[in-house]
Amino acid sequence: MRPSLRWSTAVSLLALGFASLASAAAPGLDATRVTLANGLRVVLAPDSLAGTVDATLWYRSGTRNEATAQAGLALLAARLTFRDGAADPLKTLEAEGGTGQLVVTPDMTGLSATVPADGLDAALDFLAARLPGTPVTAEQLAAERAAIRAERARPERTAVTNALARLWGTAWPGHPYARTGAPPAAGSDALKPADVEAWRKARYGAANAVLTLTGGFDRDRTLAEIRKRFEGKPKGTPASAAIAAAPKAGGRASERLADLSRPGSSGVRLCLVGWRGPGAGDPDTPALEMLAVCLGGGPDARIPGALVRDWNLAVAAQAGCSVQRDGSLLWTLAVVPPGADSEAVERTLLEAAKGMSQRAPEAFEVERARRELESSVWFGLQTSRQRGQALGEAELLAGDATAATRRLEAFETVTPADLKRVAARVMTDAGRATVWMLPSNEGGSR
Repeated sequence: MRPSLRWSTAVSLLALGFASLASAAAPGLDATRVTLANGLRVVLAPDSLAGTVDATLWYRSGTRNEATAQAGLALLAARLTFRDGAADPLKTLEAEGGTGQLVVTPDMTGLSATVPADGLDAALDFLAARLPGTPVTAEQLAAERAAIRAERARPERTAVTNALARLWGTAWPGHPYARTGAPPAAGSDALKPADVEAWRKARYGAANAVLTLTGGFDRDRTLAEIRKRFEGKPKGTPASAAIAAAPKAGGRASERLADLSRPGSSGVRLCLVGWRGPGAGDPDTPALEMLAVCLGGGPDARIPGALVRDWNLAVAAQAGCSVQRDGSLLWTLAVVPPGADSEAVERTLLEAAKGMSQRAPEAFEVERARRELESSVWFGLQTSRQRGQALGEAELLAGDATAATRRLEAFETVTPADLKRVAARVMTDAGRATVWMLPSNEGGSR
């Protein structure tokens, strides 16, 4: 099972947040959308200057589609489909000088093949074989479940990763998004190969999938090759959107981490405060992302300025925004040294953050945030893989791949008044969550 370590399973929207999209001027994002006869949506974005090609097969299905008894099934089905019965699923791609990746989030599943431009046929063959993939045996299911459990046991997650996962759970209680960023679930032993096949039959059909192509390829020739390989695949039934119950009010939580007690950590604590926000298709989402940069995008931003520079209550602080299809999380984080008053930390952080909803930021703050956000977006579009991820997320989360080109344009029109309005909309008490991550050897609640 060791080859499984060479392909990545990303279960957190932190890894594939909406922050990789860009403007229409960005190379490789001028996309053509075509729907095949079996319902497969194809998004083609050639770039004549690229030396690589990324092909990704996206399914409109993720962990939010699991019933309670099916916990872990979305990841198991995705991994087994990616492996497709092979001990080393990447062998054919590596023979072309390429690689592959698997992504599973609450809203979607993505199987990608990234190869040099002349290896495009191998990438298409790789994905076509996985629509929906070969039947799974009991032995394969047991081996994959054991591999996931072994990965969970390895101490590879950072304290911040664990903290943000806990914040998602505290901000979105009772909703599938509460599991965002949590360690992968291996699934119970009660899950059988028939469960995997039923999942794939219901969710891995062509009508429930999107194929994105980015990089160095000829549009017409590639579309012809795609039709030859994919148009005969089973259509399946378009999956209806998973409707989740409205989340309960946010709350408070604390957790002790051995990582914060190790030598070098100096017994620091992490204080996180977050708010539920709108989803990827909401018109306020670009302003929400800019709000996060204004709050904690650099040392001169609101929260680091208050906690670190002005009051010396934290050694570092930052903020961010992670967006999913139906909701998001605006988060703030402070690294709190031993001896700092926890109540003062929370109060100062909240005052700095919610002050944005009471008084619009200065024009220079907005312009600084705009430049930082646009630079981040452009930096996140350097490779064919990153551009393919941007288009896939736009198609599946915002409902249209062209959202990838509209987002940066929206940044240009955000005003100080917009940021004040969005801050007031999102930073409500009902949608707020607070999490403290404490050293495992520290006494007391905080």
